[in-house]
Amino acid sequence: MKKPTLQTLRAWIALCAPALALALAGLAASTAASAQTPPAGGDLPVGAVTSTAAAGKADVAPVMRPPAVDTLATIRRRGVLRVGVITVEPMVMRSASGELSGYSIDLMRRMAQEMGVAVEFIETKSLFMMQELLDGRFDLLATGLWMTTERAMIINFSEPTASEGVHLVANKARAGKRLQLADYNQPEVKIAVYSNTAQEKLARRVFPKAQVVRVDGNELLPVIQGAVHAALVPTLAPASLLTRAPEKLFLPRGEQAVSHTPVALGLRKGDPDFLNFLNTWLSLRRGEGWLEERAAFWAAQAPQTPQAR
Repeated sequence: MKKPTLQTLRAWIALCAPALALALAGLAASTAASAQTPPAGGDLPVGAVTSTAAAGKADVAPVMRPPAVDTLATIRRRGVLRVGVITVEPMVMRSASGELSGYSIDLMRRMAQEMGVAVEFIETKSLFMMQELLDGRFDLLATGLWMTTERAMIINFSEPTASEGVHLVANKARAGKRLQLADYNQPEVKIAVYSNTAQEKLARRVFPKAQVVRVDGNELLPVIQGAVHAALVPTLAPASLLTRAPEKLFLPRGEQAVSHTPVALGLRKGDPDFLNFLNTWLSLRRGEGWLEERAAFWAAQAPQTPQAR
């Protein structure tokens, strides 16, 4: 058979080109038509369903995180660990001479020692502590800070440093015969709580029928005065609550808490290395039993003056 010459191949390509172009145009038209016509019911691909559903929602530009500070490296270069605290017994207490002590103080002093840096405690207020942490006034918060969903959207929490119980403390004269939680879930019962705290939410959930009395101070005071039947109070040592007025106060449920709330260290978002360091350190101290020993020591030592967390 005679091999085709280059001139023959060129002539064949020229002859077939119009037909090939027509076929490709037809295929493109068919594809476009099928894309505009949805498949029969039940044949719609999953991806198409998702895209159609999402099309009705307005999209937003991604929120970009600004460059984060390497807190651990900054502390080591500075040579000082700056810790934000508020006075909350037995976590942070100040003596008459002005010296700080307490469970959180012990933790931060040992952590700084093992890091090879000094420690500086910076007092703040519960109203400003979150913003001052974000502003960089201190490296972390160590003040018996309760872990809540609202706070977790603003800052990061370490693993819990302790678990604090919320206890029911009642007035003997007004509630001496009320020994069960159900006895306090009655319309005539008044329960004091510190305003705008987790224990206020707990009271409204556990005692929906009772009258929740909000107090901007020591919630045990109206119980001692007999103005309310009971109060919900957070503490590491429930028995110590009775020392304020043992002849007037009692624990209806003994030392059994109504609820438990974990407390933790608070730090700025965007710094996984510092968070990992804190969690590693806490895991090591928990494993050797030191965290539990310190919590038990301060729970037994500290007089209890209920405050907001």
